[in-house]
Amino acid sequence: MKKTLLISMVTAALVCLFALPALYAVDAPADLTLKVPAGAKQTKAPVAFSHKGHAAVDCKTCHHTWDGSSAVKKCAAEGCHIDTSRKAKRKPTSFYSAFHARKSEASCVGCHKALKKEKKATGPTRCSDCHPRK
Repeated sequence: MKKTLLISMVTAALVCLFALPALYAVDAPADLTLKVPAGAKQTKAPVAFSHKGHAAVDCKTCHHTWDGSSAVKKCAAEGCHIDTSRKAKRKPTSFYSAFHARKSEASCVGCHKALKKEKKATGPTRCSDCHPRK
């Protein structure tokens, strides 16, 4: 009887550990293309981005205003990173800085540079790595 109870408890614990998180997992798109907002001048090629390749990163790292339960908003939506002007390039509200801010681990370049500095997994850090020539 004790052995059966122990096996049942271990099985229930394993189910909770592995199955329940899958119920709450966010269905992120596999691949997408990051483009400048409508009306902005595009100076480089759009960036191909893989959510699956970033599965180990907490979603809230990039989607820093997301509450974890509602739909994820796009960077340029809801007044977040809407400024596409050249003079606002370094401001937090800039669409450019959302992806290129070197000192922010919430941006692509900042995160990849931090990983490179820590000698962990690396990602692209040069313009041509993300923006392929046409």
